[in-house]
Amino acid sequence: MPLRYFLLFTILFSFNKINAQVQRKGVSPLQRGPQPGQTKTPDYSLAQLKGKWQEFKRTDYHGNDVSFGDSLLLNFTDSDKVETKTSISNSMTMTGTANIDGDNTLTAAADQYTIKSFGKNEMVLDDNDQYLHEFKKVDLFWYELLGKTSVKQDTYDTSVKVKVSTILGDWTVYKKQAKPGFITGDTPLIKYLNLTNKTSDSTASGELTFYKGESSQQMPCTITLSGTNIKIVAGQNSWDLSVYQADADNFIFGNSGLLYFSKKDL
Repeated sequence: MPLRYFLLFTILFSFNKINAQVQRKGVSPLQRGPQPGQTKTPDYSLAQLKGKWQEFKRTDYHGNDVSFGDSLLLNFTDSDKVETKTSISNSMTMTGTANIDGDNTLTAAADQYTIKSFGKNEMVLDDNDQYLHEFKKVDLFWYELLGKTSVKQDTYDTSVKVKVSTILGDWTVYKKQAKPGFITGDTPLIKYLNLTNKTSDSTASGELTFYKGESSQQMPCTITLSGTNIKIVAGQNSWDLSVYQADADNFIFGNSGLLYFSKKDL
């Protein structure tokens, strides 16, 4: 082979070899660590999250409500720590570090979420897998409220009239008092009642969260007052109940078999 062809071949081979080492088709170079001018402060802080958060609604990425029985419970403390558990196994607690990255990724012990929205008493977390989880801030988790209030059942045997304006607001049922055998796995039990709109002197609308067994569901609802009675309708479900107490902080309603004790969320 003439020398000039040999040298040309060698140069072309070396160029192709170098080119193959620095270019990977379809793969962008991976840049590790913060890049100049790209440092971003998260939109939220752990100080805002301090306290107890209880999941009350779950939806898929298409906006469809999802029934669930494993409500997530998060407790953020002063020391950048978080306790996580679910309503099914509230005795099993995982404690770990809490952190929020610049892209609003929340690390809560062994779990990671993206903070989609945050308000004074509500926040929405994306598990980056299947669902959006909506939380409410609470003073006590539901299981911590059980048995906290000492109420004798025979104290509430007389129903009372109530105005719509009195029961407008966000109510959390902290206790149920039922006769033996009244509640079964098919009994729809009210968990949250959020009445936001007065539609007449005797009616209002809002949202209701209820559960059957381990399945939970939230949907729009309406209420109608008639004398000392209240009728709650949510989809195909309805409750005809009596009102036994209603004031600025307490709302007690039910029937001869089951009483609901609820407090207004601030």
